[in-house]
Amino acid sequence: MDDGGDVRSLRTESDGVAAHLDGITKVFGKLTALDQVSFTANRGRIQALVGENGAGKTTLMRVLYGALKPEQGAISLHGNEVQLDSAADGISHHIGMVSQHYAIIPELTCLQNLMLGAEPEAWIKQAECISRADELATKMGFSFDWTAKAETLSPSGAQKLEILKLLWRDAEIMILDEPTAMLSPADSDALFGSLRQLADQGAAIIVVTHRLPEVLDYCDHVTVLRGGKLMADKPVSETNAEELAELIIGHGVDAPVLDEFEPGEILLKVASLTVKGERGDEAVQGADLTLRSGEVVGLAGVDGSGQRELFQAILGLLNPVSGSILLCGADAERVSPSKRIEQGLRLIAEDRHAEGVVDDWSLEANASLGLQRLEPLRSGPWIDRKERADFAQQSTDLFAAKHQGIDKPMSSLSGGNQQRFVAARALLLRPKVILAFQPTRGLDIDGAAQVFSQLRKTCRDENAAALVVSFDLDELIEHTDRIVAMSGGRIQSPPPGEEKSRKIIGELMVEAG
Repeated sequence: MDDGGDVRSLRTESDGVAAHLDGITKVFGKLTALDQVSFTANRGRIQALVGENGAGKTTLMRVLYGALKPEQGAISLHGNEVQLDSAADGISHHIGMVSQHYAIIPELTCLQNLMLGAEPEAWIKQAECISRADELATKMGFSFDWTAKAETLSPSGAQKLEILKLLWRDAEIMILDEPTAMLSPADSDALFGSLRQLADQGAAIIVVTHRLPEVLDYCDHVTVLRGGKLMADKPVSETNAEELAELIIGHGVDAPVLDEFEPGEILLKVASLTVKGERGDEAVQGADLTLRSGEVVGLAGVDGSGQRELFQAILGLLNPVSGSILLCGADAERVSPSKRIEQGLRLIAEDRHAEGVVDDWSLEANASLGLQRLEPLRSGPWIDRKERADFAQQSTDLFAAKHQGIDKPMSSLSGGNQQRFVAARALLLRPKVILAFQPTRGLDIDGAAQVFSQLRKTCRDENAAALVVSFDLDELIEHTDRIVAMSGGRIQSPPPGEEKSRKIIGELMVEAG
């Protein structure tokens, strides 16, 4: 791209083949991850790649990017067969990929992260680089403080920065793996609007996603994988959500039936809570919230409305400026996070890598992370290794997380299976109040439905309560008992009779408070 942010090297043809993978087979040990899969990405087209967790989607894209070498098959770019031996080869052919796991270095500035590995010249003229970075960000509808450390970014901000890296590197073939997993509905709409502009200029856009509405609303073509095999490849106009769901998981998906129940005792009461964020602003302003046993409550809101700070205050990681938090009937003001866990507080973290797991530790060690003081995991001052191993096995079994043994590192699991593990761990050991931030992030249709079903069952059977943050409003409407909206740090409830009104809740989400 030139300094004006235009796509410099994209071909002008809108219907030509940018990339073609022919008969790709990839094997990991005894697992055939891809079995004779063919795939085509066209210039001028937004191509969706869908499938359940473990279907081979990311593996196929890593082959196209050059990060993996297949055992069989051929790769052609713009009609010419090529050999890609590394991701550097892919980048040199103007292929860019944003994976589910960010490659952001917290200690560097946003600008340094944007340019890393693709600096314009030996001597960097910061003002010129910031000008170009602003052009790219404006093009995508994003905004950044380029001199700020990347550690200040929210997960959605980090995702946006990763996407901008593709433009900085002049990518012609853009692979985005779950790009909207951490974005609000408004940000997702804006992102796809920008992707459409890039496609219209001749880029080939490939979106790996589990969200069928965005496939149907924004994509031109869809490819379905199941168990490493190609199941379908067709224009989006020739399919629908029901057919895609059945192609993805092999059977139809029934809408959840929310059983009638009477909420019980108050397990969490937040009253007039005000909490300052990291930048000193009042991220939570006079918030009131009550959770009763048996219920699953959705917390809707655009990203940055105070959800994180609310969770951190309930967890004991931020001290409120004013207001009160009652946890299981007791004042939590002077109670440490570890004691709150002993009282039954559990977390399904927004960013499992930063807050939920240690990648290099085994599944067994990760099972007790944060729960090590609880019985039966504790034996006197020590960890009971047998009980911990049993608990780790339960944490993999609850949602059928695929793994090669509980002694293997967490990094050996796919992103979806890591999420299954983290969600199960929070539900298994006598929870009372469950804070779930994007609990189905990266999960396929079946996986998401299973997590919500078990979350609801746990709350009903164990007399627990759950507060669920999701940037997918439709997910909250479908799976929670009631919804409150957070905007500008304040919490509001829909009026009686409108508890599940998409229109009303959407209006509350963007209200200034």
